[in-house]
Amino acid sequence: MAAACTWDAIPEHLQECILSLLPITALLPVATVSRALRRLIRSPAFHALLSPHRLDAFFLLSPCLAFHPLSRRVLPVPPLGSPPVVSSASPSHLVTAASLIDLPPLPASSYLLAVVPISSSCREYTLVAVDTGAGVRSYTLDSADPSPRWAPREDLPLPFAILGNTAVAGDRDQLFVLGRGPDALLVFDLATGRWAMLPVAMPQGLTSAHLFVFGGRLFMVGGVERFGMVERVLVWRLEDSEVAAWWTEVGAMPEEVFDELVAGRHVSFWHFQAADRMGIVCLYNAVDGRLVMFDAADDEWTTLSGVSGLDADESRRWFGHVLEPRVELLLGQSYGS
Repeated sequence: MAAACTWDAIPEHLQECILSLLPITALLPVATVSRALRRLIRSPAFHALLSPHRLDAFFLLSPCLAFHPLSRRVLPVPPLGSPPVVSSASPSHLVTAASLIDLPPLPASSYLLAVVPISSSCREYTLVAVDTGAGVRSYTLDSADPSPRWAPREDLPLPFAILGNTAVAGDRDQLFVLGRGPDALLVFDLATGRWAMLPVAMPQGLTSAHLFVFGGRLFMVGGVERFGMVERVLVWRLEDSEVAAWWTEVGAMPEEVFDELVAGRHVSFWHFQAADRMGIVCLYNAVDGRLVMFDAADDEWTTLSGVSGLDADESRRWFGHVLEPRVELLLGQSYGS
């Protein structure tokens, strides 16, 4: 029988490799076991081995509460002040009114549409803004610029009643945007500043739609409504060829999960919110405090415990933004932003 190997007998570089497989939040209690482990976990060499864990994130529900998919629990987070204006999914970057103070003011009649991290390893980003006029002008600002300014970009191809959520392509060169009224899928080239409307028919009866990117592919989750009420929730994947593009239905929310999401209001349920990170998509019914989760990697739907005691209006302002734990958390600092 082979003799057991104690942890201390394992070479330090192998200890680092083993521990680097754990999510950051799971490393916190490990750091309390001994001084040696705390030193290892706080070392820059160890931090260089870490990579984001799909389930280790905080889907914000309020200024101080978030849903944590890894533990399947609603957990407290340090108070975050004002709700984010926009945010990116991964790496997460939250833009608040306070963080805009040191930047040039937004162009007249415009609002922030998206924030796009320049890379997965740095905290510089590109802001995308559009205005509310008939021409729907667009602008970008790069935080890495020594003298950041709003640069005019191409006008959108059509005026839209609403621009929905955005999703960043894996190479960070393109921004996908949902247009509503009329329904359309837009693509913004971040390098050239040009817009295009993809020739793809949007699903009939689409409501509460949300784009997300996973595995280098563009997906969309949304409700299908009839007579103004959501009847079911589906997942589509964008397929394309040299001559055409189309949405293919790749999943449907099971009936028991849908019953949980609508909280029994089948004849009056008309809207939900969505947020995503690395293929984990949470759908939220703020009125009834119901939360369900979809994992695109496993095509798996999960019902979660009800969220009670939250103000629905306040919760709507916070949900849609995801906070990732960063290595600063291992140093006793904040969750990240």
